[in-house]
Amino acid sequence: MTPFRRHLSRKVEFARDAIVTLIHDRKLAPGDRLPPYSRLRDELGLGSQTIAAAIGSLCELGVLEVHDKVGIFVKNPAGGHLAGRTVAVAVRRLVGSSYAAMLAGFIQMLLNEQNCRCLTFYQVSDPELAPCPDLGEFPGLEQAAAEHRFDGMISLCPFSERAVRHLNNCAIKYCFIGDDDRRKPGFGVLIDVRGFIDDARRKLVQAGCRRIVQFCASPAQAAQRRGWLETVSGCSYDGGAAIARRFLALPPAERPDGIVSDDDTIVSGFLAELVSGQAGAAEPYLPLVATIIHDEIGERYPSPRMILYSQNVEEYARMAVTLLLRLLQGQPVASPVEIYRFKELPQPRGTVPRVC
Repeated sequence: MTPFRRHLSRKVEFARDAIVTLIHDRKLAPGDRLPPYSRLRDELGLGSQTIAAAIGSLCELGVLEVHDKVGIFVKNPAGGHLAGRTVAVAVRRLVGSSYAAMLAGFIQMLLNEQNCRCLTFYQVSDPELAPCPDLGEFPGLEQAAAEHRFDGMISLCPFSERAVRHLNNCAIKYCFIGDDDRRKPGFGVLIDVRGFIDDARRKLVQAGCRRIVQFCASPAQAAQRRGWLETVSGCSYDGGAAIARRFLALPPAERPDGIVSDDDTIVSGFLAELVSGQAGAAEPYLPLVATIIHDEIGERYPSPRMILYSQNVEEYARMAVTLLLRLLQGQPVASPVEIYRFKELPQPRGTVPRVC
């Protein structure tokens, strides 16, 4: 029978969550003893009645048991199916972005595995108009931070300086995860897009390409990356198809012979349009393309002329979760910023024909 759960005050909920976090962080097993009331009171900075109420709630849920004049013991760490810490996840709008949805999903799954509950906040403004948004562009986030309704945050977009100051004033630990083409955060995981583009460009030059361009998902992204390589903007699958039609309209001597893109959706639309639009052509235009495949999806591109790199979204989501939790647990962090680098997939070089 499920025990009756009485209404708990905010302080008691805080104390209960803190005790669950203590059990998880210290990896306490059934039969392990908790610190005495006096030490819990000192560590949490709460009164004896609040601590007693929190322990009583956890006893009702089967997580703890109290032996009179002996102590407090763990009975079943997962008995109440309670989360300890609360972590906020700030996500860009998911419309048209399967990548953002996949990354957010992995972060939430990994946090749940680490006994954390998630509060997810979605950006309502256009990410292109607000590439470094304020907290107010995520409904409810600024108020939740002011009320300390979460312990830490993972953001899929770089916040404005004002937003970061507000989080710091609220003592919220903040971890950014995203591409390295934006303003560098003080703490988080950077996806090494610049390193991928530089390496891919070298490979294309070695293969004989002379007119190399990179695909960007938006004019704003193109502006940020313009110093890296000549840019062409598109958005999603249809944007890639539009780029293909634009290239086919150019004289053959002016068409790019090498493409670099970290956006698999644009590349898929581009190649599909080239292949379908040149069906039966004696000498079809098919540039050499360097791009990524997601390990979780395993894309298949309709072209043999590819240089492929792998990207594991779950891996760098795990890097961000691990980094934030180490910070919240007070553990040492080797570096405040970790770099995720794409890995080139091995393939016989003879299968990539030389571009004329």
